[in-house]
Order: sequence, then C-alpha cells, then structure tokens
Amino acid sequence: MNYSLPEETLILQESVRRFVENELIPLEQELPDRSNSFQLPEKLHAELTAKVREMGLAARDVPEDAGGAGLGALDNCVITEQVHRSTAGCGVFGSNFASMLYELGTDEQKEKYMFPAIQGKFHGASAFSEPQSGSDMAGIRTTIEKTNDSWAINGNKCWIFRANTARFILVLTRVKGTERHEGLQWVIVDAGMPGFKVGREQKMIHGQNTYELFFDNCVVGEEQMLGKMGEAWSSGTNFLFAGRIQIAARALGIADRCLEMATEYAKTRHTFGKVLSSRQAIQWMIANSAMELHAARLIVYDAASRAQAGEQVFAQTAMAKVVATEMAAKVVDRAIQIHGAAGVSDDTILERCYRDVRPMRIYEGTSEAMRSVIARDLLK
Repeated sequence: MNYSLPEETLILQESVRRFVENELIPLEQELPDRSNSFQLPEKLHAELTAKVREMGLAARDVPEDAGGAGLGALDNCVITEQVHRSTAGCGVFGSNFASMLYELGTDEQKEKYMFPAIQGKFHGASAFSEPQSGSDMAGIRTTIEKTNDSWAINGNKCWIFRANTARFILVLTRVKGTERHEGLQWVIVDAGMPGFKVGREQKMIHGQNTYELFFDNCVVGEEQMLGKMGEAWSSGTNFLFAGRIQIAARALGIADRCLEMATEYAKTRHTFGKVLSSRQAIQWMIANSAMELHAARLIVYDAASRAQAGEQVFAQTAMAKVVATEMAAKVVDRAIQIHGAAGVSDDTILERCYRDVRPMRIYEGTSEAMRSVIARDLLK
C-alpha cells in the first residue's frame, strides 16, 4: 500500500506551507486582539484573501469551470492542515459555502450567491445547530410552512460562525408536520430580511465567536429553496462528512506546529545546568506526540483519499475526527508543559492553540456521537 502523497499534492502542500510561513505566522504577534484568532483587520484580511485567490485556492472544492480550484478531499485536507499551522489563517482560507451552492443551487442562485462569493465580494454562513439539536441534525425544530406562494420560517439557531457579517445564510429547516430525517430543507436567507434577526454574540473559548439567529415568520419565496424539497438530510450529511475531515485536518496542523515549537524549545531551554531535551521525561513527551501525530495523519489522509475516490466514508470520517482532535489535545497539552509558564502566557501561541483545539471535540459531531457512528457502522 502506498502511503505517500501524489506529486501534485506535495507541490500544493509546499506552496501553501510557504504562504503560511511568510504571510500568516508573522502576523500572530500583531493581531489587535490576540484572544480572537479570527479578527484580522479588514484591510489586511482583504489583501490576504486576494492573495489566496491569486494562488487559485478560492472555493477549493468547486470545479474550475465554475470558478473554483477543483480540488478533491485529499488536496483540501492537506491545505487545511498547513493553514492551521498558524492561528492567523482561518478567516483567510475560510469557507464561503460555494460548494453547497454548486451542488444544490439553481443557475439563478449560483449567479446571485455562488459566483460573487467565489470572487470575494461577500461571504455566507450555514445554520445547522439549535438549542435542542447539536450533533443530532435530524432533531432540528426550525420550520418552514407554505403560505400561498411563499414559505414562512419560524425558529432559532445558535453557534453560527460569521453570521453577523454574512450576506446570506444557508438555513437547515423542517417542513412543518414532518419528523426526523423526512422533510428537511435548505433555505437561503438574505441578511436583513423581515422576520430574520441576528441575535447576541456567543463568545467562545477560542477565536471562533458565534451568533444566535431568530426567525419570526420570515417569509421567503420559492426561489430561496435550495435543493429538492424535503431532501436535505442526504446533502446535509454529505457536507458534514467533508466538514469532519476538515476539522481533523485542522487538528493535524495545530498539533504539527505545537510539536515543532516544543521540540525547538526543548533544544534551547536549560534547567538545572542541563538542556531540557536531555531529560528523559521531555524526550518521551516529544516521542509520544510524534507517534500520535503520525498515526492520526495516516487515518485522516486515508479518510480523505477514500472520499476523493468516491467511496462511502461514513465511519472513516468519524474515526478521523475523533482520533485527530483527541490527539491534538494531548500534543498541545504536552507542548505547554514543556514550555512551563511561557506555555500558559500570551508570549507564545500555545495558550490559543489550547483553546482552539478544545471545541473541535464538540462541533460538527461530538466525540461521543462519532463513536456511536463508528459502532453503528460495525454492528449493522
């Protein structure tokens, strides 16, 4: 079995790594609010996203003939891993949900939302989660109900990233009167529509602050329905699978950077007359982190490769997310321990990495829910 990356993927990996090293890592100590890794100044954010488009990496999973980069799951995974070696890169390479619009949208919807998003004119957001429904996507309660020639949306969402600045939001709803997997429907809601309100900012322990959304008889037309009526369960789960690989790749990138920092620090820091790297306790921490990172990377790349080949990866994406995020938590923790007091100060990025990694075991499917997914696949 060949575990090496294809030549074109290696070239892409090196290109993005150089961008991260030259453009993003130098910004980490200059962010105006270092507690929030997504708050680049708007002008700087625009300049960096323009460079990403020049590299041909905007809308990575949209075909080239539609204005995207036309990359598969493995290439996307490798890019995401490299980007997340820096705490300053998430907003620059963030999703504009063009792939969902490409897969499900009408020609009119693509013209109105997808192409401008790819061109960087504005961005979108997606709204899955609700106060009573997180990992259980089939349990959502936000409804749409037919009213003459339109549809009325009622309900609320929470934990929605970038909702405050999104031009449009892809909202997962339920046709009123349906239950569980039946009757789920995507709706495109424009910012500022009557009956739609972005609520309070929900401050999180990492930089990805989120928002509540409220829908009170928000009326939308048929042209705002995305995909076939009542069939959003299938498309929603497919996008979740892709998202879980991306989260796993983020964890790889953070862990890789933290292991690198721990290794370099151990080789230069002296305690009690000895270099830190000479102590067996430190050597074992670094060795354990290296082994766990390597094993997790193989699992994540395998899931991404299978997805790129068109295989069914229901369980594999769950495995990748659990293994990578739990590995990253341990690697970051060891890096902090090796750095001592510096590791828990804002003199390094380690404290921010610690906060960035922790939520990964929760969003887009908790570790416990992912283990249930894996077990169901084995026991069916």
